[in-house]
Amino acid sequence: MSEYSQPEHSQPEQGPVGERPAPPLPPLAVVGIGGSAGALSSYERFFLSLPAGGGMAFVVVPHQHPEQRGMMPELLQRCTSLPVSQIEDGAVLEADQVYVAPPGKGVTLESQVLRVHDDLLTPLQALPIDRFFTSLAHSQERRAVAVVLSGSGQDGTQGVKDIRQRGGLVLVQDPTSAEYASMPSSAVATQTAHQVLPPEELASRLYALVTQQPGVLEEDLLPEGGQLSAPVQAILLLIRAQTGHDFTQYKQSTIVRRIYRRMQMHGLDSTVLYLRSLRDTPAEVTALYKDLTINVTSFFRDPDAFASLQSHLRQVLSADADALPETFRVWTPGCATGEEAYSIAILLRELLAELNEQRRVRVQIFATDIDEDSVAVARAGVYSGQIAYVVSPERLERHFTPRGDGYAVRPELREMVVFALHNTFGDPPFTRLDLLCCRNMLIYLNSDLQKQLIPLFHYALKPGGLLFLGPSETTGLLRDLFLPLDPQWKLFRRGAVSAPPLNLGFAGSIRLPAVSRTEHPPVFRPPRELEVSQLVSSVLLAEYTPPSVVVNVRGDIVHVVGRTGPFLELALGHIGTNVLDMARDGLRYELSAALRQVLAEQREVVQAGLRIEIQGVYRRLDLIVRPLILPRLEQPLLLIVFQLAPLTAPQESTPDSDRASVIQELERELKYSRGYLQANLEEMEVSVEQLKTTNEELQTTNEELQSTNEELMTSKEELQSLNEELITINAEHQMIITDLAQANDDMKNLLDSAGIATVFLDNHLKIKRFTPRITGVIHLIASDVGRPITDLVTNLHYDDLERDSQEVLRTLTPFETDVQTKDGDWYLMKVAPYRTFDNFIDGVVIVFTSITVIKRLERQVQVSTLYADEAINAFPTPCLVLDPALRVVSANRAFYQFMHLTARGARGELLSEMGGGQQNFRPLLPLLREVAERRGTLRSHTADFDVPFVGRRRLKFSARALSSADGRSGDTSGTDLLLLTLEDVTDQRTLPDTSGPTL
Repeated sequence: MSEYSQPEHSQPEQGPVGERPAPPLPPLAVVGIGGSAGALSSYERFFLSLPAGGGMAFVVVPHQHPEQRGMMPELLQRCTSLPVSQIEDGAVLEADQVYVAPPGKGVTLESQVLRVHDDLLTPLQALPIDRFFTSLAHSQERRAVAVVLSGSGQDGTQGVKDIRQRGGLVLVQDPTSAEYASMPSSAVATQTAHQVLPPEELASRLYALVTQQPGVLEEDLLPEGGQLSAPVQAILLLIRAQTGHDFTQYKQSTIVRRIYRRMQMHGLDSTVLYLRSLRDTPAEVTALYKDLTINVTSFFRDPDAFASLQSHLRQVLSADADALPETFRVWTPGCATGEEAYSIAILLRELLAELNEQRRVRVQIFATDIDEDSVAVARAGVYSGQIAYVVSPERLERHFTPRGDGYAVRPELREMVVFALHNTFGDPPFTRLDLLCCRNMLIYLNSDLQKQLIPLFHYALKPGGLLFLGPSETTGLLRDLFLPLDPQWKLFRRGAVSAPPLNLGFAGSIRLPAVSRTEHPPVFRPPRELEVSQLVSSVLLAEYTPPSVVVNVRGDIVHVVGRTGPFLELALGHIGTNVLDMARDGLRYELSAALRQVLAEQREVVQAGLRIEIQGVYRRLDLIVRPLILPRLEQPLLLIVFQLAPLTAPQESTPDSDRASVIQELERELKYSRGYLQANLEEMEVSVEQLKTTNEELQTTNEELQSTNEELMTSKEELQSLNEELITINAEHQMIITDLAQANDDMKNLLDSAGIATVFLDNHLKIKRFTPRITGVIHLIASDVGRPITDLVTNLHYDDLERDSQEVLRTLTPFETDVQTKDGDWYLMKVAPYRTFDNFIDGVVIVFTSITVIKRLERQVQVSTLYADEAINAFPTPCLVLDPALRVVSANRAFYQFMHLTARGARGELLSEMGGGQQNFRPLLPLLREVAERRGTLRSHTADFDVPFVGRRRLKFSARALSSADGRSGDTSGTDLLLLTLEDVTDQRTLPDTSGPTL
């Protein structure tokens, strides 16, 4: 059946009227959707792209302010045809329904019932999405789906881990398509997401995964009596070939579920097709490998379990001083990203500080895993800010330091833990342990592998050591090996019962060397096709060949054959594979001497009759070391064989035989001691010679260093002097910078306050800067800096701006002209070259000065002048207008005709110089000046006047001062103009003869 499928429900027959209707069908899957309420676009894109009829229930948990009115149901109802409602406490989930969490409340799921809680109860509940996802994972397990959309913070990160661990589906919005990328990015960083897509693609992908009916079902992957099918076995072989890890002894349900989920993600309905895809895509092999290695953990997971562990560790560490170990050794296999290892380190550090034993007991924690990426995260020791919700503030302050948005473990805590790549099932175990913590790893292994690991853990622990398992794990049928201390939280103490023999040589390891990805993985073949000779050779090698190791010249182990556990063990501290470090007591010195002798003499060396303790019984051992001569070896190899003598029945001892045995043993030890001493003497002599040579070299180096030191001292003084000069120069530069900043501010304020529109162009007529007023002439914005002026549209009725600028750059001569905007405003445009302080031409400056008012005044003057001219011309008698200096400003046509003059010849002329003025107008000049000064009038002044081409005539003159000032203003300035009229009265005989003017 499909992972989300359910049994077919037949439609109920219509019963009699009044009969209760059939209950609604449960949803195929429960989809939890988390994100920010402000990122409504992501919700809309998701629900608008969701096909109808998927049979799922959707629970939307957005980030909303508690005092905000819940508008999400109304907003989402516009995007989907599914019914949308706000969650009420006790609501039962129904298929094809959308439920929205109320603002300021937390929501959890219990079976199919939604519960509403006050979100302000505890700090942990401040993450409503994590809280709901966790409850969703526990209640729905494989039917749980988490969808993380756009949002701020890291809410949902822990929840997707829980859903992934329980076999659920995790879908995350692509952070590049999110308005707020923090939440999607944090979820993607957990490496638990099955798909990372935009919201509209997530909706269609979710529908396909939940509703599809693939051609292969989970039970089809176990066709023969619960055994894995041939294609699945081939898939596991492919993983082993590429990664070096064998998953055939994992629980078959776990393997099948992970493979089936990957097939669903790629839309494949055949394991053969998926196997072909794996062969063509090494990245998919890695992805499946990541799915099988479930790296889900957290700090102080199951706090009550860690409280129980702390209580029993306190009893161990509070024992008598003599019973305390010098080094408290801990091993946490399958450590994932290291949270559990650091949790144990925190417990031990706190207990030692509490018991004042921190200086006396050294803690060494070995944390191992097969996933290189997870180990890298653990080694870095940097975790997200979400750990603040599971680690108390006191422990955060004591054991962590803030780093960015997260926390980093302090160095003293980090130094307590050694992280390493290590296969629990294939590599030699850590031994002499005081505590072994293996939580939530056994649940993924089949019973056969569990039966191998429990004795292995018994062997690794020292007598009385503690075993800490997960809440769902037990010691199985081998419960006699461990005594339960806390049955609820699976805390055990190593019993005194002897464990069955172990294969500590790991010849049958399930970890194999990885092959190159470019090579074709081995094709799966049934066991019946194996060569008989190879099978027989393997059996003989495993059962009848004495334990052996192959080492290089440095003693590093290259290959292991047989059970070497009685002779080799992992050393304390740094993890290494040197055979001398791993040799047990009674073999180390003999093995070292034999290796040196073989390297020196290049022949086989046998140390016979060595005495070694194995499981409390002393046995005789022949140690054989011989060089290996093989073609195409890059470096020499040595073969070490541990040949145990057969057990013999105990013989009745006598005083003479005992004394002879003791003497023989003493002679053997004396012989070995002499040989060992001689070898040490020879090595010491060589070392002394080397030290002498090294001492001479050091003396020479010391002299060179002294000379270098003197040079450095001289350089130091010069640098100090140079530093003082630089300080002085820096101070001067600071003053200059301050002055320049002040000048720049002054210039900016000057340009802004002057209201002059200015634009600065470089030599290519590209804009360098401009003043705000320029926008009235040329539409410029800040982003236009660097663009050519020719690319921009101006507001001028003027098309020669580029030509004028180029001409100014060519001739370096300023140019100015009047230009008019399309709005009717006038500007005086001046284009001048831009000169630097060094008189370098670096472009042009274009200044636009508003002259709209001047243009309006000019127009008014022109109109007024035209009006005055027409008014004067309307007079029939000759008249003219004079300025205070008695120059002709204008005259009417009657005057020009009377005097036989033209306007061009008369305007601007002095009255005294016009038409023989020396005789005609001279007597009149004083009178006119008096009129101008007194701002008075001259009435009916008659005088004889020689009219050109006419002769002497008698004329009557009248004058009047014209002033622009009015009496109200108090202006007492002089006359602006004089109006002089002439009238010919020669023929008027009745005209009286006046001797003087009337003023």
